[in-house]
Amino acid sequence: MEEEEPNITEVPHNYPLCLNRQCPKASTCLRQLVEQEIADDVRFWMVISPKHQATLSGDCPYYRSNAKVRYAKGFMNILNNMPHKQMTEAIYLLIDHFSQRTYYRIRKGERLLKPAEQKEVMNILRNCGVTGNPEFDSYVEGIEW
Repeated sequence: MEEEEPNITEVPHNYPLCLNRQCPKASTCLRQLVEQEIADDVRFWMVISPKHQATLSGDCPYYRSNAKVRYAKGFMNILNNMPHKQMTEAIYLLIDHFSQRTYYRIRKGERLLKPAEQKEVMNILRNCGVTGNPEFDSYVEGIEW
């Protein structure tokens, strides 16, 4: 997926920003890129502590790539193509995994599934007997904040 400058209006509320300009990944890190775009009239920010960052070694656990990812939107077609017994078991396991409210929002496409969540759903469906490469109802590209 392509890398993109973040749209400042899409930044989640209280998104932690980073001030470590020496970071080797600063040019592609959402936390750095958003910090550089914040308007001068913004009085308060949420910032990852530079003192804490100085204690870290290896890959930064706070790094967020500005590359777009492919979100899945809904999986009604997958469920409708399953035998009833498999579908019932899958629904039970998905509700157990996500909660009932979240399951219904995801199923209908009201809440998008991140790539890692798509794998979780597919693992549950495969454990219920789904074979092949089923597709979610649709896909959209976006930044994974």
